[in-house]
Amino acid sequence: MVYYGDEEAGYKRVRERKRPENIDYSQPAKSVERALESLMLTCAKSERCISDIKRSLYRWRMNKEDYEPIIARLVKEKFVDEERYAQAYVREKMNCSGWGRRKIELGLKAKGIPKEIIGEAVKQIEPEQQADKLETMLYRRFLRERDKAKGAYDLRTKLFRWAMGRGYDYSEIQEILERIMADGYDPGEDFTRW
Repeated sequence: MVYYGDEEAGYKRVRERKRPENIDYSQPAKSVERALESLMLTCAKSERCISDIKRSLYRWRMNKEDYEPIIARLVKEKFVDEERYAQAYVREKMNCSGWGRRKIELGLKAKGIPKEIIGEAVKQIEPEQQADKLETMLYRRFLRERDKAKGAYDLRTKLFRWAMGRGYDYSEIQEILERIMADGYDPGEDFTRW
């Protein structure tokens, strides 16, 4: 530990950062072979789409001419498959994140996935499973927010906005909210509060 006044003894109060010197930012950070190898390892670990690959190549300052051969090779060797990515994205966002159909569709669209593939991937969402998930999440949110809300209208508005932000449909939310906010609502045996 360096204390005040130790500068005379040759100690520096502030540690200097070691910064890499002589980096030429006009050149790519990786060679084409190295970038391809890194992307193959990344794609083998988890699903990636073409826009994720392009983002990585851009971050590594690769030349635009090198994008297409790298992506073509990854697609040819099945490291990247947009349909497989879309299906995995839908499963993960629905089951783990609790997103609704609309938010999942918008997320896939933002990733640059074609509409046909999005339509096929979203077909795997079962309406009953999605409604059960929404009911459980809304009831948990209801328990958390009911003491903070000023009244029934305020509580309903908060829950509605929260569910709409999750990407669920208006009619679906309205139906479940009416059920939850009824006086005799029973969440069921399988409901466990955290």
